Amino acid sequence: MQSINRFVLAADDRFGPITTIRKKGEPVKHIPWTAFKFTNEDWARVSDCTLLLDDANSIQQIFSSGKRPSIYKVIPAIETLQTAWKKKLKDPKFQLYHPALEAGLSKLLKYYMKFDEKPAYVLSLFVHPYYKFDWISRHWGGAEEQQREIDAGNPAARNWVDEAEKTIKAAVRIINFDLTTILNCSSR
Repeated sequence: MQSINRFVLAADDRFGPITTIRKKGEPVKHIPWTAFKFTNEDWARVSDCTLLLDDANSIQQIFSSGKRPSIYKVIPAIETLQTAWKKKLKDPKFQLYHPALEAGLSKLLKYYMKFDEKPAYVLSLFVHPYYKFDWISRHWGGAEEQQREIDAGNPAARNWVDEAEKTIKAAVRIINFDLTTILNCSSR
């Protein structure tokens, strides 16, 4: 921060103006480097933006593995990013960035809802040795959570555990496995 400000302050003497604007019929305008000097408030905003971008960057890094498939990581990663940005929406420190956070959450939701159309995401969680069906049950909620949402005024609330089970049963039927055996093995 200070080193950048020192550079900007010394750059005019050392390099001359950062740019020159020439418009026909108007005097030439030299833009000095000092026009781009950051105030403490500007640096605070840079720091805030860094915190916001760190959330997205950490999620992006999850998908950087070139050695192993990572489809099972998609849903937990998106949910982690949604949670982080929703917390920042409640934090007064990030008030200035609420429109950007809301737009980002809206875009995440758009793609998150598309997972309902793609059973591979649920199946990848189900067959993964760490996540299994237990993870789905703990993180998505079943009949009780559905009823709470309905009581809170959301008549379209869904039992996500039931939805996941339907997806898994449909896939299992396709490959002719006994679901009971798979569920028993998965929950161990």
